[in-house]
Amino acid sequence: MITLSLRTLVRNAAAVFSGSYGAVTRQAKAAGCSRQTVYDHARRVEQRLQPPVPAPAPTPTPTEAPVPPPAALDAPTRRRLAVTAFALGLSTRQIEDLFRVILGDDAPDHSTIGRWVKDEAEKAGPVLEALDAAAAPRVRTLALDEIFFGGGRPWSGSSRRA
Repeated sequence: MITLSLRTLVRNAAAVFSGSYGAVTRQAKAAGCSRQTVYDHARRVEQRLQPPVPAPAPTPTPTEAPVPPPAALDAPTRRRLAVTAFALGLSTRQIEDLFRVILGDDAPDHSTIGRWVKDEAEKAGPVLEALDAAAAPRVRTLALDEIFFGGGRPWSGSSRRA
């Protein structure tokens, strides 16, 4: 491998940056190298002359994300979050996983979450009975899947039978 001097490397770069027609070809012949080498030298010189680019601030990965202290969620807030998540359709195991992300080892387990949901459901019972009694006379049309369709509802292959 032939090593070119620093002077030749700079001349090669100057030929590229001059923009003159035929300058690269003439310089390649004078230096005894290929035109591609002249372009490579120009790229190297340009890179060396660029100011260093500051590295972007590292963003924390999900495992490095700061975890709020366990006191961030007091007991009533934990119960309310668990019951709301359950009402939105999450299972007690899924709620437990979410609490583990937020609280780490201080998170309640799924059986505790299940007790919280059961307690709140019992408290809501009388309220729901009153709402049902008030709403029932106003219902004009009621369609309950299998009952409405006589039990022979055609099910698609992707949905399971109730």
